Amino acid sequence: MNLNMLFTMFAGILHFFFGVYVFRLKPRQKAQKIFFLLSLLLSLWLFIQAFRGLLPPEYRNLALNLNFLPMCFLPVVLYLLFSTIEDIKKKTPLWISAIGVIGLAYFTYACIFQKMASLEDPVSFGYEFNLNHHLLVLYSLFWLILTVPSLMKKMLIKRGDFKVRLFLILVGAFLAVPGTIVFSYILPFLGIYKAYLSSIGLAIGSILWAVAILHYDAFKIKAGVIEGADMSLINRAASGGFLKLMEKLDPMRFIQKSSKAKAELTKQILIQDYNLASNTGEFSVEKRAKMLSQKFGKYFR
Repeated sequence: MNLNMLFTMFAGILHFFFGVYVFRLKPRQKAQKIFFLLSLLLSLWLFIQAFRGLLPPEYRNLALNLNFLPMCFLPVVLYLLFSTIEDIKKKTPLWISAIGVIGLAYFTYACIFQKMASLEDPVSFGYEFNLNHHLLVLYSLFWLILTVPSLMKKMLIKRGDFKVRLFLILVGAFLAVPGTIVFSYILPFLGIYKAYLSSIGLAIGSILWAVAILHYDAFKIKAGVIEGADMSLINRAASGGFLKLMEKLDPMRFIQKSSKAKAELTKQILIQDYNLASNTGEFSVEKRAKMLSQKFGKYFR
């Protein structure tokens, strides 16, 4: 088992378990289900790359062509994911759905009947492009053009948490898509077949997309993290960075929400101090201050 195979297999396992982890978090949203499907497709694509070298030479051309099958579905699933995060009530126009169905049917046929690429070197899996491979690239770009400009426009006009979530989606797309095009389409023209390396950009993009799916209210999540509430590992890890992004991208909304959170905290402190003073009058001001510090001090760290 060579290093390329180990790397590809490990990346496929990571995508699979990351998708399962996000999918199992409660409450389960529609975007989580689509993200799980996306992770399954990425895992399948990587697993085929990892194990196709173990097949007898006469089956390797079929394995090469089947390797394109998950990639045919990926742009459509990404479109659904981005559209759902952008607006969960957004309906896909009929003409777009028709293009999706026709395109997927055609490329599935091309993959199964080995019309995507022709294997030239069964050892290194060097191959020659067919017309369908170029069509698949154009098909993928079509779905990106449908979503990315809309997301960019909405990110510029939206405020607060939603603005940051859209920003994370776009950054993830700009990290994942160019790398995939370079390693899966441009470098093979030069005789360099390292498509599995695009999994690095896809993995980073997947993490950012998962944060965008799960980070519904930054200040509420921050409070939950401080209180030790049951929060997902992704939200715990991303909380600080998400707030810093909000501060940079939308400083006015950040100040408003921060002030509101501080006002609510001050209110809770005053209520607690009043209860202590009313019910336990024997406590001195210093004693009450110490008790309040023990309870609320973690919010000021």
